[in-house]
Amino acid sequence: MLRVQKFLSMTGIESRRKCEQSIISGEVKINGIVAKLGDKVKFNDVVTIGRKKIQFTESVLNFDRKILVYHKKIGQIVSTRTKKVKDTVFDRLPKIDEKWINIGRLDVMTSGLILFTNDGNLAHRLTHPSSNIKRTYLAKISNEISKHAKNLSISGVDIGRGQIGRFSEFTEYKKEDRVYEVSLYTGKNREVRRIFSALQYEVQSLKRISFGNIDLGRLKYGDYRLLNRKEISLLLD
Repeated sequence: MLRVQKFLSMTGIESRRKCEQSIISGEVKINGIVAKLGDKVKFNDVVTIGRKKIQFTESVLNFDRKILVYHKKIGQIVSTRTKKVKDTVFDRLPKIDEKWINIGRLDVMTSGLILFTNDGNLAHRLTHPSSNIKRTYLAKISNEISKHAKNLSISGVDIGRGQIGRFSEFTEYKKEDRVYEVSLYTGKNREVRRIFSALQYEVQSLKRISFGNIDLGRLKYGDYRLLNRKEISLLLD
């Protein structure tokens, strides 16, 4: 048996968070009965979400999990297309039977690596703080950073909203151009920018170059590739 929100996210219909929201709003039924968070489904149960009906069969457990790495350019939005959102990363991804779900986000002015999967439960797992996955960025800042500020960025600084931000690693990439390579294990909203801002530095450009064991390699802006089984296994290890 599986909790209904986990079952739905495994099918790739939505992210786990959105599945939970649909359950809370009463849009999900199990065998015709409105579901509650924590309700469980078993083999042959039929789960309805909106107009879609999904039966719990062996094929659901043997779901063909996919993970894709995409090279986002500045200006693209990590959101589905709307009347206001035109240049979205989802328009560039290959068509699949399920939905692509982004693993974390990059803001509109940040470029670089972002992962997508058709497995909502996996997306939830990889973005949860307990995943402890290293994210690495190249950041160009307004001035050469002082040794004191660098040390503060590693020990931790107040980035507002009751949160502390810190880099796990901080190295010079192109010192003459004020470009630094920074890593962190958390995925707070705009965390890299907020750390530098707290230290009185402006981020002039920001690019994510790796997520866990996955890096951009030779992938060009706007291009993508599917991860192979070995890469997926290492990412989930």
